[in-house]
Amino acid sequence: MSTYFSEKFKQLRKDKDLTQEQIADIFHVAPQSVSRWETGVNYPDIETLSHIALFFKVTVDELLGVDIVAKDEKAGEYLREIFRLRTAGKIDEALEVGRKAIKKYPTNIELNERLAGCLSMCDANEYKDEIIATAMRIINLTDYKSSLHTRCGLVELYSSWGMREEAKKMADTLPDNMFYTVESVADLITEGEEKRNNQKMRLHMAKEVLIDSIKRFSNDDDLSVMQKIEHYEARTQIRNLTAKIISGDVEEKGLIYPLEQLYSARESIELAELYCEIQDDNATLDHVEKAMKNSINFINYMSNNPDTFSHGWNTTRNLPWVLWEDHLMKPCFDFVRNDERFKSCLETLKSNSRELKSR
Repeated sequence: MSTYFSEKFKQLRKDKDLTQEQIADIFHVAPQSVSRWETGVNYPDIETLSHIALFFKVTVDELLGVDIVAKDEKAGEYLREIFRLRTAGKIDEALEVGRKAIKKYPTNIELNERLAGCLSMCDANEYKDEIIATAMRIINLTDYKSSLHTRCGLVELYSSWGMREEAKKMADTLPDNMFYTVESVADLITEGEEKRNNQKMRLHMAKEVLIDSIKRFSNDDDLSVMQKIEHYEARTQIRNLTAKIISGDVEEKGLIYPLEQLYSARESIELAELYCEIQDDNATLDHVEKAMKNSINFINYMSNNPDTFSHGWNTTRNLPWVLWEDHLMKPCFDFVRNDERFKSCLETLKSNSRELKSR
């Protein structure tokens, strides 16, 4: 019998302002028995359980939390289905499941966050109202610290939509200084492996802030192609350096962390396109090769560790397929299209292209 009964029974007794002794008299049991029911040491027999339910005007299922367990299991089914569809690139289907789940369980934080994840992979302008509504539910359902990521995301979205007042209002709810946080001092109050992990996490967070800052700085339309290339190269160097510090080495086959391989593949192919603009064939081919190698490392890792994390996007194509079809087929690569290095990368990406499978 679930321990849910203990808390439920205790609350029902208190709601009626009855003592354990009074309950014992009502159900003709020893006061010690009532005490054991409330501490979870023991439970009433089936007949007594029925009398308790009748007395408190609830069902036996309510006493045992059967309805709660059933809801949790159903919500879990929704979470797994959304994850499966999203990972397979079936975003439209994942959205429909997410919306259906939220109608039944509007206060389930995990379901709201899973729906928000799907919406983040769609056209933000098309789904603006739904994105805002989902984000606000998450903010209202979570504690302040847990909601910071969502708050920051809304500031960025409001700004992209030209909603400056809304962006400023949400920004005013964020901490004033990024340095005065628990993470910034965590390694000073921990020891051993926990301390080392805190240091790695702090370095990882600092890296993400720096890379994001460079990325925003690079969005300036006044920058030349060479300046944009320098910024991309700086981001790559930061990724490699932090990976080396955290992991001790950057192997020839690619970056240590699978997500870093994913990011590196995307950045490398974008860098290759920039080098196309200045007709630098060697640099273009170097970055096409790097994108190809990191994409193969990434899909190999995912094949061996399918449940490590969700890497879905709004397509059923895997990373190699996206690289060759969405990038290497662009006219800008025509000046290196007949090069053997380019042909080799293109063939490798095509031969490793697969449709993402639902799990």
